[in-house]
Amino acid sequence: MSTIPSVKLNSGYDFPLIGLGTFGGNDGPQQVYSAVKDALEVGYKHLDTAFIYETEEALGKAIKESKVSREELFITTKLWNTFHKPEHVGPAFERSLKYLDTDYVDLYLIHWPISLEFKGYEFSDCKDKIGAKDARVPIIDTWRAMEKLVKDGKARSIGVSNFTIPMLEDLLSKCEIPPAVNQVEIHPALPQEEMLAYCKSKNIVLTAYSPLGNPGYKGSFKIMEEPIILELAKKYNKTPVQLLLNWGVNRGYAVIPKSVTASRIKDNFTYFKMEEKDIDAITDLGRKDPLRTCLPGKIFGPDFNIFA
Repeated sequence: MSTIPSVKLNSGYDFPLIGLGTFGGNDGPQQVYSAVKDALEVGYKHLDTAFIYETEEALGKAIKESKVSREELFITTKLWNTFHKPEHVGPAFERSLKYLDTDYVDLYLIHWPISLEFKGYEFSDCKDKIGAKDARVPIIDTWRAMEKLVKDGKARSIGVSNFTIPMLEDLLSKCEIPPAVNQVEIHPALPQEEMLAYCKSKNIVLTAYSPLGNPGYKGSFKIMEEPIILELAKKYNKTPVQLLLNWGVNRGYAVIPKSVTASRIKDNFTYFKMEEKDIDAITDLGRKDPLRTCLPGKIFGPDFNIFA
């Protein structure tokens, strides 16, 4: 079995660079429960979820039923957009803790730099995305409530997701505890070189969601069928998926592929070193026409097109 590397976060904690993503569909909870059990058997330590995925409870149950101690694991979850007002952060966090059946989380992220009108703490209260009202909560107000979770020992590290460089600059100029992680979309069609360089300069670690691209996305090219990907997979005697994941890890950030298939979960948990020229050849695929597939303007409405 591969030894999966970790990096040290600015909070002092070790962060495994290959994790399991647990975003699910209609039958997500049951699939995630089985996937987490499979992942823990293989040796995964980094598990990524979010309140809005509705998979926290399934993840917590799978952990409790495993032989893996809580202290060995790194669990990430996320604050949803409707909970950005400072008075809602604590109760929303406690709800996640209850679902996860744990006393603390290793990393708590602001899911989007978008605050939406609060309607309640139930999943059903958070489902209206298109047409939701902008709550106009300053990020620093939300962040101060996140910092309190660290001071209270409930979140070991805090961070953000889907933040742009200007948003990070603004937060860093005002915060007491700097974000440890920024989780963003990264894959060969969207290599995020500027973001990676900036975050390295600020001692912020990136996590890549959709590290394999989004094969079902209209307009996306088929990354795993690109000649350079097939050529390098053959060179390293790995699958195209293993190559793409390790392209990310070799660039110094975490990847959280999601899968509910035991064999793929096992195959994804593979690390190998790559030559710099090969890393650059893959990066070059997205340099000319980068393609973003997770578009907040489509998810939440045109007023929230933060990447424009």
